[in-house]
Amino acid sequence: MHYKLALIGFGNVARALARLLIRKQDLLKSQYDVTFSFTGIATGSHGFAVNPNGLDIQKALELVESKQSISPLSAIPVEDSLAVINNSQANVIFENSPVNTQTGQPALDHIRKAFDLNMHAITANKGPVVHGYRE
Repeated sequence: MHYKLALIGFGNVARALARLLIRKQDLLKSQYDVTFSFTGIATGSHGFAVNPNGLDIQKALELVESKQSISPLSAIPVEDSLAVINNSQANVIFENSPVNTQTGQPALDHIRKAFDLNMHAITANKGPVVHGYRE
């Protein structure tokens, strides 16, 4: 099974996750027949990138860590995180954006959008769980 992944938030946690997945990609393929590509990345400080056919994740890591924009990696012009979710064709989003603990935003809207598009959503944020658990 091939999974298309979108990273909403590309700080320390998301970058560590990306590196871990890259390191484990051969094991995931051989033991579970799972492959993946990163098709969307949204950052607050370094821009947005989408390519449904797969982004160069190593280059994205390098750009962010050298304080440069990832936007040149994008095959589609996108200007916000919801556009990344809408255009990434991802199966799974990892939602790790900075969150307002009083409202759960913008993480709550990211997760709602993912669900509207029949995507799986994984979050490290407590805000959307606290404010959206009834949904």
